[in-house]
Amino acid sequence: MTLDKRAVLVLGMHRSGTSALTRIINLMGFSAPKTLMAATEANEAGFWESEVFMDLDERILKACGHKWSSRKAMAADLVDVAQRRGLTGEVRRAIAEEYGGAPAIVLKDPRISRLMGIYRPVLEEAGYRISPVLALRNPVEVAASVTKRDGFSAAKGLGIWLRYTLDAERATRGQPRTVIAFDELMADWKGTMARAEAQLGAPWPTLSAEGVAEIDGTLKPTLRHHALAPPKSTSWRGFLAARTLDAMTRLIEDPHDKAACRTLDFVSAVFRPF
Repeated sequence: MTLDKRAVLVLGMHRSGTSALTRIINLMGFSAPKTLMAATEANEAGFWESEVFMDLDERILKACGHKWSSRKAMAADLVDVAQRRGLTGEVRRAIAEEYGGAPAIVLKDPRISRLMGIYRPVLEEAGYRISPVLALRNPVEVAASVTKRDGFSAAKGLGIWLRYTLDAERATRGQPRTVIAFDELMADWKGTMARAEAQLGAPWPTLSAEGVAEIDGTLKPTLRHHALAPPKSTSWRGFLAARTLDAMTRLIEDPHDKAACRTLDFVSAVFRPF
């Protein structure tokens, strides 16, 4: 099948700047879903993701014995479970209903980082060429944000960050992709998106002056609620988080860095939920 449409998938852990990144891509000409979540105190600028996909993805995770905060590895029968429960068909219908066949779309729900085995074939079946964009943020800051929002321990926050980050990286390996760090997006979004364009091998639409101004207004300093030091290797969880952050940072310049991928394979092999 000829893929003549494009779907930008914003992947990565919750609280990693995925909302701001999704809004930028939306302003660059990619349609957002129809049923957007309302802004909250946790994200006053909006989430730019669909309630439909959030609810559906949580049901898929539940069918597989998980929830959004699970840290254990996904079972190999994810696709079979979703098909038997009719959930793959629901994903197919949700994409059609939320985007109405738009030729260029942006889709974000952090849970999709763990569900690419379902979403990738469904999107390709619908004629979309997938452009994965992996959001990256210092896991200590992410854990602090999750602790504040959900009351989790810092250790649990780090564990969830590891699971989402490892799953998103592994699911997109071997295809055109880009990794975008929250800090670089805040410091130089134009340069960051130019690099992403080159790595994805597909041009972004030309931005209007109004679009540039709105993006500038979107990236306010108030988006950052935590500015903390990166993880230290003084504990096992700190060691794994530090190794993962270092490897993902190397993927910013080269999304297919073999040494970085080997490090991530090592972390995946030894990681046990904490």
